[in-house]
Amino acid sequence: MILEVIPKSLYSLPNLNAIFANGASSILHKTLSQSLLKKEKYITAPLIVYVIQGKQIISSPNGIETVVNQNCMLFLPKDLYLVSDYVTEDGRFEALLFFYDDSLIDKYMQSNSEALLIKRGSSPNSLYTTPANQQILDFFESLQRVYHNTENTEALLELKLLELLHLIAIQDRAHYFLQALSSYDKPADKRSISDFMEAYYARNLKIEDYALLTGRSVSTFMRDFKKTYNTTPNRWIIEKRLEKAKNLLSSRNVSVTEAALEAGYENVSHFIKAYKIKYGSTPKKDNYVF
Repeated sequence: MILEVIPKSLYSLPNLNAIFANGASSILHKTLSQSLLKKEKYITAPLIVYVIQGKQIISSPNGIETVVNQNCMLFLPKDLYLVSDYVTEDGRFEALLFFYDDSLIDKYMQSNSEALLIKRGSSPNSLYTTPANQQILDFFESLQRVYHNTENTEALLELKLLELLHLIAIQDRAHYFLQALSSYDKPADKRSISDFMEAYYARNLKIEDYALLTGRSVSTFMRDFKKTYNTTPNRWIIEKRLEKAKNLLSSRNVSVTEAALEAGYENVSHFIKAYKIKYGSTPKKDNYVF
């Protein structure tokens, strides 16, 4: 399965315009002419989504489904895996995406006296959603009208990102937004390679992606991986995917194609060839459904 690393994978898309971008922080304008369903995402920076047209449906690992309708906002914390549906209305989906560097979230929380009174980690659900009031709608409208062709400056980007946080907090008198921000704990710079690889080996990620998502350079990732597994990432991933496929074929009523796709293979022919090399027989012989 293809797992998109966000925001990294967005910048090459033809339907995306970067209003501002600097490091981990950015403000992006996204449009779609047709619905996209069951898109797997891994969020690498805190994100606020504002849906201009259409709707976005988020399914998180805990089974909770969150619907973000037109003129509504959503906060997503860093290091979150999710499945997203983008549903068009009248043939169009449109949204603004606000990505935050960790230091910018910290700067805002330290400057907000009410945020300092909220106990960190007190919110049970970080998927905060809310409609945008007229003040925030005016902010979004002016952002698109005034800044689309403005010189990209770090100072202006930071100003606009902080302004949005302040506007949402002013609207949210119950402090649910501040609770969501407070519940966001920055992960360690380096994540456990074994925990991450066990969770995501069946996803279509490059070595560069695994390195990025575990907080390492490629060379450090390769070195740490070797220490952990005493083999290379590619060999380990192949072994794990073939083991997963074999277990699926022998224990569940799935076809060879279904087993290949669930184990992380996009090309069934490549899977069959690798399976035969590994086990000395074809997957069809180990399975009754094709």
